[in-house]
Amino acid sequence: MRRTRFTYSLVALFALGMLLVQVPLQNAVNSRRPEVFDPNRRDPNGSLANIKGPTPVLIAALGGFRTVAADLLWLKVDQLWDGGAWYLIPSVLESVVQLDPHFLLGWQVYGWHLAYNLNAESLLEVDRRYWLDQGIQVLHRAVATNPDSSEMTFELAWTYFDRAHDMPKAAEYVYRASEMPGAKPYMVRLRYRAYEHLMDFDKLWEALSWAEGKFKEERVHQKLVKRDISWWKSHWNDPHEHRRQIVKENSARQQRTLPFALFPDDPFWNVCPLCGMPTRKGEPECSVCHNYKFAPEKVKQGDSKA
Repeated sequence: MRRTRFTYSLVALFALGMLLVQVPLQNAVNSRRPEVFDPNRRDPNGSLANIKGPTPVLIAALGGFRTVAADLLWLKVDQLWDGGAWYLIPSVLESVVQLDPHFLLGWQVYGWHLAYNLNAESLLEVDRRYWLDQGIQVLHRAVATNPDSSEMTFELAWTYFDRAHDMPKAAEYVYRASEMPGAKPYMVRLRYRAYEHLMDFDKLWEALSWAEGKFKEERVHQKLVKRDISWWKSHWNDPHEHRRQIVKENSARQQRTLPFALFPDDPFWNVCPLCGMPTRKGEPECSVCHNYKFAPEKVKQGDSKA
């Protein structure tokens, strides 16, 4: 028993000694990198009084160890994840990003956990919608806090594209990310993918041309963009390709309990053989070119005629 107490005492003294040694080191690092370790920086949407989390977090925020406290809480996130306590993670992540607002991975995991994990775990549609909205709000805060980060802006664009299926917003934020320093070729290509899902061919041609003008020295990027331009020149009026795009988008939205974007009242359609555009089933003629008359639907046997 005495030996155990003696061991604990040694560990406590060692920890205290390490803390005292770190004080001058931390101050030296802070003075040399003020853009990263400025103790006064914080999320512009919050303040010290708004930091969510236990009292030690608030105390740490008042001192010069904000990044150290953020690192310790980040380790706590990993512990909660392994323990399956998913619904306790958001409050800890909120403290992490408040203490270290320029910790991009913390913001990314925070938004992803809300918009993907908690959204998928929810049984009710209203709960799924809530967690998705919360995740998007977190990523908007991250972009506002890190306005020069193409990576963070693209994270928001990807969540709009892949999770919320809000293609206009996805295209908007992809464009913003692509115009920032440090943008990557894959960011550029996602913009016209959004218009493919919408089957908005006017904006699709513009986005393809814009993407071709980016990263002209990147051989792989240019090859992929030219391939996609060639594909759509051959298939933009192909009824089978239109059907494939509609089925893909509506199926993805159904899996996420989102309303259909294409033909929201009726996900079934006819495809005009002349102009190649889809028309809601039951329409007497093509709603786009008006040059094709659809045959009236046959009345099923046993059904009485109106």
